[in-house]
Amino acid sequence: MLLSPKVKNAAVTICAVNFLSKALILKESFLNYHKDTDFYLLLIDRKSTEIESILTDVNIIWAEDLLIENFDCYAFKFDIIELSTNVKPTCLKMLLSRYEKVLYIDPDIKIYNYLQPVYDCLDTHSVVVTPHAMTPVLDGMNPSDVDFSRMGSFNLGFVGVSRCEEGIAFLDWWSERCLKLGFYEPQIGLAVDQKWVDLAPCFFPNLKVLRDLGLNVAFWNLHERILSKRDDKWYVNKDSPLYFFHFSSFSNDDPHAIAHKQSRFATGSRPDLHELLDEYAVLLKSNGESKFSSQKYSNDYFDDGTYITPALRRFYAALEDTFTDVKNPFSSNLRVYAFAIKHRLALRKFQPAQRYTFKDMDKFSSAINIINMFLRLLLRVVGPNRYFSLMKYLVHVSSIRNQRDVLK
Repeated sequence: MLLSPKVKNAAVTICAVNFLSKALILKESFLNYHKDTDFYLLLIDRKSTEIESILTDVNIIWAEDLLIENFDCYAFKFDIIELSTNVKPTCLKMLLSRYEKVLYIDPDIKIYNYLQPVYDCLDTHSVVVTPHAMTPVLDGMNPSDVDFSRMGSFNLGFVGVSRCEEGIAFLDWWSERCLKLGFYEPQIGLAVDQKWVDLAPCFFPNLKVLRDLGLNVAFWNLHERILSKRDDKWYVNKDSPLYFFHFSSFSNDDPHAIAHKQSRFATGSRPDLHELLDEYAVLLKSNGESKFSSQKYSNDYFDDGTYITPALRRFYAALEDTFTDVKNPFSSNLRVYAFAIKHRLALRKFQPAQRYTFKDMDKFSSAINIINMFLRLLLRVVGPNRYFSLMKYLVHVSSIRNQRDVLK
């Protein structure tokens, strides 16, 4: 429910129910420093009176109330991460109709200071973003400049927008691209909402890249930032106040493991972070991490409980124009369901897909050896030129959306 704002500024985070403990930490830490700002939580799960009864002191917005036409179709074709990020511009625009400045902040962020540099910047700029890193890194470890070029120069776990003509135009431009092509397919140049904003400085000249070391500290920029504490306040590289830390890929079971998506810092190798990480682990526990993190994502199922696989989402996106008559693809009585069962793309039993990273390669060594053996044989049979062309084609069809004719 939206407030009738008596204040000028608002902030919002977006998540599913399984991330609620993180979102509650963000809310508390943000309001601790920004008592004059309204804070909202956009939930992408289906509406739940049970959740509303638990979160009585939270301003909840449900994604289905954003007035996105054919919202169920987007909820079906995008997975949990994609939907969370792709409704972001729409949500920001809705709030911007009521407030002068609106911030989006990822739920796995904790605020450590009043965001003065951000608000000062939004006095004169339409949009504020922060870069993943401000010094180049190409040391054979992850993440590196190569990863940033794939995922985007800016981390859109944080963005600020002011109510002005260019700010609204930016959100309209961004929203159209997110809802149409906001897939996580970096192999073909798509990285949800994030990669698009690499183009934004070209189109929106009043967009500002904030290069403050204390903003958006996270595993991807620890090669350039050291934390310290003085007089009970956190600083970056001794002198820059820490404004917020992004606990992306944080593991409550192993708090000193920086992130499973990086290879630069071994577990326990950053003692400057230990107190910060330990405090966050305690906060997660006290905010119901064990209860919320086990919650199933409601948009992962047809209405009869059949599990929607990631492959089904992509084939649906590839063939979406053939299902235009199906307004609710989650219905077990309509054609999308029949298509899924016919092609064995849905599972009767709950079997969520695990997300793997480069660190999981060893788990598949036997399968990789077999694939490599097949590729060696293929190289011999077709020759180097055709082999090279075939590999380029395989990159193209590695997106299931480009396999439209497979199940035509």
